Amino acid sequence: MTDDKIKLGVLWKNLSREGNKPYLSGRVQQDNLDAAAKVLRDGGRFLVLSSKKRPDKQDPDYELFVVPEPERRGERPGPAAATHRQATAAAEQNRPRPSMVSRPRR
Repeated sequence: MTDDKIKLGVLWKNLSREGNKPYLSGRVQQDNLDAAAKVLRDGGRFLVLSSKKRPDKQDPDYELFVVPEPERRGERPGPAAATHRQATAAAEQNRPRPSMVSRPRR
């Protein structure tokens, strides 16, 4: 497998001023922005990985990457495949679930 990740930027983990809500903030690497946008337009995904080395508190906690969507057999790559996956996921969410009916005890 080839390493086709594009590093989009870095993230730091922070807490809200009240100290009870964690959030991530970060910066984008301008030199990789065009390549990342192209991958995302073709159905790519975001990937967030922990930074391996953090010798200084100023160093980022996470690295943000963009990766292409892996091709599946019988499925066209790109936006059409992403639309198909979204429709399938929506149909799955709307499917009635079996109710939790208690069984009579013997």
